[in-house]
Amino acid sequence: MSPWRGGRSDPAAGRAFWGRFLLFWLASSGLGTLLLFLFHYLYLTPPVPGGYAAVYYALRHLAETMLPVVALSLLAYVLFLSGAAAWLCINLLHKIAGPIFGLEKVLRTYLKGAPVRPFFMRHGDLVPELVSAFNGFVSRLREDRQKWAGVMENAERLTLQDRETRRTEMEKALAELTTLLSRYH
Repeated sequence: MSPWRGGRSDPAAGRAFWGRFLLFWLASSGLGTLLLFLFHYLYLTPPVPGGYAAVYYALRHLAETMLPVVALSLLAYVLFLSGAAAWLCINLLHKIAGPIFGLEKVLRTYLKGAPVRPFFMRHGDLVPELVSAFNGFVSRLREDRQKWAGVMENAERLTLQDRETRRTEMEKALAELTTLLSRYH
């Protein structure tokens, strides 16, 4: 089945996109968690200096700086994950809104009088059903236009005949055109 006659896209392509989407999210959250762990590990595991007073001072100093260090590291973690989520959302919107915006542009050019042609989406866009339905409509519209033109040419050819024959043939052509155009009401 032709892609613009209502055929559905390959479901494996959609699964592959969502698989990559999920894999990127898991990788970015895993990387953020690993960086957070490494930072805390390196901050909390330096060797404690010898002697009671030095250990007491080191632990006291650690207690004073622990809250800001943990707060800043968690803030960095949240910002990292927010950036990854923002990138994923922008990528997803690009793959959905891009074809819709393209269809809108194509429809505006059609309304201005440009010839009607099928619309082709970019590789990896996520609304192939919409594009297939639009191209199916365009294909059917072309076929109907050809039928309309044939009816009009036939009616024009009959204008050279006598008045009564011309009238009956024009009425038949008008009825046929009305039937063909009834789909678009």
